[in-house]
Amino acid sequence: VTGVYPAAVRRGGSATVTLYGSGLPEAAPTSGMDFGEGVTVQSVRSRDGALSLTLSVAEDARVGTRDLFALGAGLQNAIVVHDGVDRIEVTPLTGMARVGGVVFPKGYETFEAIGWNDGPDGEPNTEDDLELGRVDVSWGLEEYAAVYGDDDVDFVGSMGQDGTFVPALDGPNPDRAGNRNNIGDVWVVATHRRADGSEVAARAHLVVTVPLYMRFEPWREADLRRQTLGGGP
Repeated sequence: VTGVYPAAVRRGGSATVTLYGSGLPEAAPTSGMDFGEGVTVQSVRSRDGALSLTLSVAEDARVGTRDLFALGAGLQNAIVVHDGVDRIEVTPLTGMARVGGVVFPKGYETFEAIGWNDGPDGEPNTEDDLELGRVDVSWGLEEYAAVYGDDDVDFVGSMGQDGTFVPALDGPNPDRAGNRNNIGDVWVVATHRRADGSEVAARAHLVVTVPLYMRFEPWREADLRRQTLGGGP
C-alpha cells in the first residue's frame, strides 16, 4: 500500500478515494480496510490496478490524520479528516513568467491553491494545522501597485482557470503608454468557495519579465573560432 488520493475527506459526508499499491487484489472485503473510528469503508472496487473506496465519515469523527490498515499492510497518515477549509495558500508564493510568442518563446508560470484546516486547536499557523491538498478555486489577476497609475494588469497577460498564467507578446506595445513592453508585476489571486457559500482567498506575486534572450547550455561546446569571408578557415 503506497498511497490514498485524494487524502482529505470531510466529516459528516461520504467520499470516494483511490488506494494505490503493488499486488492489490481484484476483490477485497470492506472489513479488511480500517481507517479508525468514525470512518467506514462502504464499498471496494478494483479499477486499473488500484482500489476505489467509498468512505462514510461520521459527523463526530475526530479531526486529524488517520492511519490505514489494509490487506495486512499499514500506511501512516493515509487520509486527513477535516471539518472544512479554513484558509488557502497559493504556490509558488513568488512566480516569474516571460513575455514572448513573436521572436522568442513564451515563458509560462503555473500556480496551485492548497487548502488548510486549522486543526483540533482551531488556531491558524500552529503545529496541528492540516494540509488538505489542492482545492478548487477561481483564478484572477490584480494590480501590484508599484507606481502611481500602474497598469501592468492590463498588459502582462491572462490567467487561465487551470492555474496557468499565459504571458502577452514580446516586443514594444504601441497601445501602451511610452510604447513599453508588456512586462510588470501583478497579484495572482485564488478564490475558494466553501460548502456554506462563503469564500476564502489568497494571492501570490507574479513578475512578468523580458524573454530569455540567451540560453546557456554548458553541455554544448561553443565554436568561438573566427570565420572569414566565404566561410573558409
